[in-house]
Amino acid sequence: MKLKILLIAIFCTLAVLPALAQSKISLKLKRTDFKKALKAIEKRSDYHFVYSEKKIPADKKVTLQVTNTEVTLILDQILANTGYSYKKLPNNLIVIIPAGERVATGEAEGQVLDENDNPLVGANVQVQNSSYKTVTDVNGEFILPVPDNSTLVVSYVGYITSEIQFDGLGKLTIKMSPDDKALNEVVVTALGLNKNERRLGYSVTTVNGSEVTETREPTFVNALAGKVAGLTVQSPPNGPGGSSRIILRGYSSFSGSNQPLYVVDGVPITSTTKENTEEPLKVFGGSDPGDGLSSINPDDIETITVLKGASAAALYGGGAQGGVILITTKKGLKSPGVGIDFNSNTVLEQVKPYDGFQYEYGRGNNGRLYTAADNISNSNYLTGQSWGVKFAGQQYLGADGKMGVYKPQTMQERFDALYRTGISTTNSLAFSKTTENNSFRASLSQTRNNTPTPGSNYQRYNGVLRFVQDFGDKLHTDFKADLSRVLRINAPLLRGDDRGSFVKYFTRSDNTTDIAFLDQKDANGNYLYVYTNPYIQLQKIVNNQTQNRILSSANITYDVTDHLHVNLIGGFDYVTTDGLLVNFPNNKNGSGSITTSAIDQRRSDIRAMLNYDRTFNDFSISTFAGAEFQGSTFSSLTLTGTGLTDPTSTNINNTTVGLPVQVSVPRSKSHSVFAETQFGYKNLLFLEVTARNDWYSALSSTRPGFVNHIFYPSANMSFIFSDALNINPDILSFGKLRLAVGQTGSNPTPNQTDLTFKYTETVNGIPGQQINNSSLPPTSLRPETTTETEVGTELKFFKNRFLLDVAWYNKTSKNFLLPVTLPVATGFAATYQNAGSMVNRGLELLLNATAIKTSDFAWNISVNYAKNRNRVTELSDALGTNGVAFYYNIKAKVGYPLGSIFGTALRRDANGNLLYKAVSADGTTNKNASVIDKGTLSFDAAGNPLRNAAGGLIVNNETYLGSVNPDWSGGLMNTFRYKNWRLSFLIDGQFGGKIFEDGARWAAFFGNSEKTLLGRDGTYIPQGMINTGTDAAPVYVANTLPYSPYQQYNAAASLAYYADEMSVYSRTFIKFRQITLGYTFPKKLLAATPIKSATFSLIARNLFFFRKDLPIFDPESSDSIGNGYGYDTGGLPTSRTFGFNLSVSF
Repeated sequence: MKLKILLIAIFCTLAVLPALAQSKISLKLKRTDFKKALKAIEKRSDYHFVYSEKKIPADKKVTLQVTNTEVTLILDQILANTGYSYKKLPNNLIVIIPAGERVATGEAEGQVLDENDNPLVGANVQVQNSSYKTVTDVNGEFILPVPDNSTLVVSYVGYITSEIQFDGLGKLTIKMSPDDKALNEVVVTALGLNKNERRLGYSVTTVNGSEVTETREPTFVNALAGKVAGLTVQSPPNGPGGSSRIILRGYSSFSGSNQPLYVVDGVPITSTTKENTEEPLKVFGGSDPGDGLSSINPDDIETITVLKGASAAALYGGGAQGGVILITTKKGLKSPGVGIDFNSNTVLEQVKPYDGFQYEYGRGNNGRLYTAADNISNSNYLTGQSWGVKFAGQQYLGADGKMGVYKPQTMQERFDALYRTGISTTNSLAFSKTTENNSFRASLSQTRNNTPTPGSNYQRYNGVLRFVQDFGDKLHTDFKADLSRVLRINAPLLRGDDRGSFVKYFTRSDNTTDIAFLDQKDANGNYLYVYTNPYIQLQKIVNNQTQNRILSSANITYDVTDHLHVNLIGGFDYVTTDGLLVNFPNNKNGSGSITTSAIDQRRSDIRAMLNYDRTFNDFSISTFAGAEFQGSTFSSLTLTGTGLTDPTSTNINNTTVGLPVQVSVPRSKSHSVFAETQFGYKNLLFLEVTARNDWYSALSSTRPGFVNHIFYPSANMSFIFSDALNINPDILSFGKLRLAVGQTGSNPTPNQTDLTFKYTETVNGIPGQQINNSSLPPTSLRPETTTETEVGTELKFFKNRFLLDVAWYNKTSKNFLLPVTLPVATGFAATYQNAGSMVNRGLELLLNATAIKTSDFAWNISVNYAKNRNRVTELSDALGTNGVAFYYNIKAKVGYPLGSIFGTALRRDANGNLLYKAVSADGTTNKNASVIDKGTLSFDAAGNPLRNAAGGLIVNNETYLGSVNPDWSGGLMNTFRYKNWRLSFLIDGQFGGKIFEDGARWAAFFGNSEKTLLGRDGTYIPQGMINTGTDAAPVYVANTLPYSPYQQYNAAASLAYYADEMSVYSRTFIKFRQITLGYTFPKKLLAATPIKSATFSLIARNLFFFRKDLPIFDPESSDSIGNGYGYDTGGLPTSRTFGFNLSVSF
């Protein structure tokens, strides 16, 4: 209903817009040229003038002063006694003509083609000496009402501008000629500067905003997956609006976030993420509050530019260690009157049931079926396992204490009972207007997402206002304010939080009990089943977050001369996040608790620059220098109370026990100076050097030994060898070699160089003080730095129909700040040291090709490939021999990649054959079954296992089990266009790499996994050697004992024989990521309506896997988006989305 009202309002507005054309203006002119006087009127009104240069009083000087006067009366005054007149035409056109001359009007209709007679989409067609214009559609066609004998100016990037005389007769066919000097487009680079792509000596990738809006995600950066070589999206399934992390060219830090720096319209923004931990009482109350990107409306994004290398990002210095992502938002577009853009996106979301579960054996224990004789407890998870007998329709004792038919409940049935079809709608409305000297754009957007999880939803509201104003030819200003509000209602708990985890139920319950039983309660309201009961989270947990944000920026440029410019840019990012986590009393989590949190984040930036550029014959120089100030604060306050006095209250005052208040208020500032100079020769050889020096408050100390500043240099070179060697452009249209080297760093964490204090109790009127540090301040500290060398080439063949971009890089990161444990006697838990370094080396390929291109049909292919090798090269001896542990089994050790998995391995002999162990299958002392043994053995040259002095086996339980990093990753995008239809699809994947899937361990523990079927009937006897003794006194003989999966994966709940290796799986996958079928309505069809353009698209995302090596779960899942990425306990299931997108411009 709300959408209908909105649409009615839009069309009502459109109906009256022509009548609202600005016809009265105020104007003061003194001896102004006639043409400039017309331009002044155009700036202040909605009229556009058309004239012939030979048929206007060009020599007339205009002097007048009017206030709130009709434009026609002003023209009467200007043209009086000149022998010239004017005529008003539709669409606010006014033609200046000699008095008495008749004006014939017509409709210019035509098609714009390239040199191969293929349509050019988006070419500008403009009436000469007027701002009145249009753009060509997907067929290269246009319709523009104009006076006869007008001159049309047609322009397109990379082509020579054409001027066509329109005589009012027939349809025009305009063929454009390539401009060899403009083969490369302008791209956004560091500090928001626009540069010609041919001048860049480093790799840059630009993604159009439409690519993240049509098949959108709640957090738009997730839509970059598979589209940029070397870019990895890590997005754990924490619900809509949850945090995402981008990794560019592998990890750059042990202790930092590894996130790139996000810059919006030249201003860095706040983008923190929440690391998952096992602590139940966290600042955010056990859930992910989202990052700084989830509040941005993707409909406001013009382009996303990815700076992957250190040379490309060096001008940002500290904070750009993980690369930079530049987000450029939209400005007002030139169009007659007020332009209106409306976009509506609706998608349905369906969760896909887990695969890899078995439905042959049901509820029971070690091959037993529960009967009425069994005294079982519903609260005991040991009785809720699927280790019973084979399903055969028997009678059995169910969890409800009643006898029933023994049959499985499939995952599909459970999903149907718990989940719903989610629906997400986004409606965006933007108004814009542009004149010669100013433009504005105002947009409003609303997103409402009802997730498949009942009671959980996400809402986002955005309002953006942008105003660009030129004051004369010298002063240029650009102001923007972006306000947003994000509501997350009943966001899912992090999987480390066990207060009613919704997702653990599927792996940690039997496959026989009807899920409806879990919602049953006794007379006191207690759940009959409490272990991993999803209804506890649905009914007894409230987990809400509210985020408000103001993101503002101002950009002022003054042109001192045509070559010298002064620029001042500043921005302010203010984010508040309020959280409420209520655990209502229940028989799983006791008397209940309430946690409230308030987070306040502020970041301010101001930068001043002086730019100079000049060309001298064959040489060019472009240089600038500037200074920057940055300041940030992060304050948090967390209150927790337990024991609810009112079992329905969400007010923390209704708790009986208050836990200690958690307060954190870190602040930091930095001051910087920077400079860049680029030399060019004949527009084919470019050398660029940059320098930046940052001074950090976080490195300042009252003690000696600290240097509070660091220098970040870079240099890059671009050589257009195709121009230098005069290579035939029909074969090699463009060829460039790139070479770059640069250094970036990580902003140091505040409050680490000195002791900090907090006030305690007041004694005799004097407040006491207490040391606030948990770690001892180090004796010296250096910021982390990353130095990178990059070599690459860009080749365009066959008149730009084939593009190949190759980049190789070598990246060294050092001075990682890591905690080193201290003796308890010191009074501190640890101290921080610069204690580690690592190397990344990689190769990136991008291939774009136009396989087929005719006037009606085109087929474009885009392929990207990335391969990165990471290795830890140094760790301080003070950290010990066990390396650095990030999250459970995910660690860093010298000689291994960061993100290595360590743990117990399956036991093998010297030839790699599995070794077995004799065990009891029935709980007696009889060793009548076999399992695979665990623990790694070492062998001598003859293949004999090494033993200790007592004769026992030497067993290593800390074995390298693989790396979470893929061997390589890539994506394939195909786009087909036939007339007004467009079909595109994206397939991407990663190959190699491992995941520690703890959820799979629990699926096996409870007897639910398909892999537990092997040996259940007692007939499988594995071949190999078996130890019938112990590790201390091993006796190996040929195995004759049947394999026991129950003992292997459960062992009476002790997991005694379960090896970590059993939870490590290949992460290889190939995913059908997205598909879009769109139709653009012809301009002829819309000519009689106020609609300028309209496109309707059917969209689908995350459809299915072509290949997935990981059973049950999504290989892109992870508990953490920190450096513990790759450890998963089984999260929200994979979801698919289907829907439509409608874009209309007026």
